[in-house]
Amino acid sequence: MKTVKTILTAIIILMMIFTLNVYGLSYEASNHYELENIILEQMKEYNPDFNIKYTGSLDNIKEVLANLVNKDIYLKSNFSEVKWDISGTNAVSYINVKVTYIITAEERIKADKIIDSILADIIKPYMNNHEKVKAVHDYIVLNGKYDANKIYYSDYDLLTEGTSVCNGYALLTYNMLNKLNIPVNLVYGTAAGEDHIWNMVKLGDYWFHLDTTWNDPSSDVGTVLYSYYMLTEKEITKDHIIDENLEIPKSTKNYYDYLKELSYEKLLAETGLDMYNAENTAKNESELINILKRKIMHRPLSISIRFDKSISQSSLENAMSQLAVNSYIFRIEYSLITSDTTGEYNVLNSFIKYREAPEKIVLEFGRDVYNIATEVKFNVYAMYGNKKVNITNDVYIYPYDANKIDISKGTLKFKEPGNYNLLFEFQGLRETISITGLNSNAFNYITDKRPDNYVNVKVYDQYIDFSSINQWPIIENDRTMVPLRAVFEVLNCNVKWEESSKSAVVEYGSTKIIIPANSTTAYINGKANSLDVPAKIVNDRIMIPLRFVSEAIEKTVIWDDADKTVLIY
Repeated sequence: MKTVKTILTAIIILMMIFTLNVYGLSYEASNHYELENIILEQMKEYNPDFNIKYTGSLDNIKEVLANLVNKDIYLKSNFSEVKWDISGTNAVSYINVKVTYIITAEERIKADKIIDSILADIIKPYMNNHEKVKAVHDYIVLNGKYDANKIYYSDYDLLTEGTSVCNGYALLTYNMLNKLNIPVNLVYGTAAGEDHIWNMVKLGDYWFHLDTTWNDPSSDVGTVLYSYYMLTEKEITKDHIIDENLEIPKSTKNYYDYLKELSYEKLLAETGLDMYNAENTAKNESELINILKRKIMHRPLSISIRFDKSISQSSLENAMSQLAVNSYIFRIEYSLITSDTTGEYNVLNSFIKYREAPEKIVLEFGRDVYNIATEVKFNVYAMYGNKKVNITNDVYIYPYDANKIDISKGTLKFKEPGNYNLLFEFQGLRETISITGLNSNAFNYITDKRPDNYVNVKVYDQYIDFSSINQWPIIENDRTMVPLRAVFEVLNCNVKWEESSKSAVVEYGSTKIIIPANSTTAYINGKANSLDVPAKIVNDRIMIPLRFVSEAIEKTVIWDDADKTVLIY
């Protein structure tokens, strides 16, 4: 819980005799608005002692200064005490402000550098905002420990000491997501009878409550909870009380429903929200036992399922004891939540420790890029020292798009070209592999070595080898122009040139794009769209604006400035 006590001390000295500049004043304000802005700006710079020459009204000045610190919840979370004194005449006053911060300006700079390094490691170009939020959440929970002694309060402490009270958890969440340009707020209130602070995060059009502190198990079992992950206001206020003076966005969208609408099945599994799926909801003791047996096969560190409220405590204990008979299990701990978000079921969270832990899991695929006609054979092994155990049939493969690939018992089949990041888990160990399937024509253009070009293009983590057609990308008006066929056949598009209309035609599924040469208008399914730069003929090759066409077929386009490469996923 947040235990920083904000102390506001005002010493008012109104002197009728004009006082000289005793504080070495650097700032001047003529009204309440200017005064507030100066103080807030100085606090943002972590200035501990500053002075203001004030020529405005002293009416309600104590209230103005007292209310000032509540105007910016982020700044309020970064100091423990603020004092001021006022001297001078009614016409000219001198205000000295002293602030005690929980970190210094230098520590803020160091913390930001550490955050930048962490984000560079955990955030991948292909991630959507939901995945980025989860990556940040998981990093904080796995690498932080709640400071029960209430010594450490800041995100700098959490980064450097590995521990903090909730203030540090919430600030680190805020600062990391803010750097990712994901809308995020701080929320004050109480929980478990103590002052508390957590976050709100906006994903798409919806705001959600997120409490990284309460998702960090007190037993520090090396796993992550999602009980307080992306909650509605109704859900969070079951045991959190929001400060009544705080104005926050409305939060009414159920996150499970939102992920289902987006078809983010992988995220549902990763956050344990798939417990709301019918197959993970037990209506009786028999179903409870079967769900637990099915899930334990993959040796997870935790299992979350829903169960009917009619299932008794003795039935729960019987189900857990049937798991414990497995020789590879050392201990099982579990906790109960008396109501899920629907209010219809209870929730069982189980934490499993195993007798023998593998050092790592190893994925064995023949290569990274395949012809989609290829049937891919693979194996997964758990490594116990020198012992190598085949776990191909037991490893958990997180949900993938079954419309595009099929994985079963060590065999992968492509249904359509694309790049697929597959996540495997066994006994808490995770490994990810990026597998690409391309049509046969694409192999005429790709290479895994970076070409020596001024600007390059990577499609599905493969460089395009433009030397095969003797025409390289060009930059016009800050837009990357590429030879049409070399890029978009790799993206599984049907590409052709219509001589009669002097137009390039790109077909991808139900999308048809027509790009006339030397025109700033292109057509997507017959609808006119403006181009920043027109397509043009260079060396008998039609050069088209890369981003426009890529995004028209719903691909993600990222510019890697360090590598001078356009990335397409």
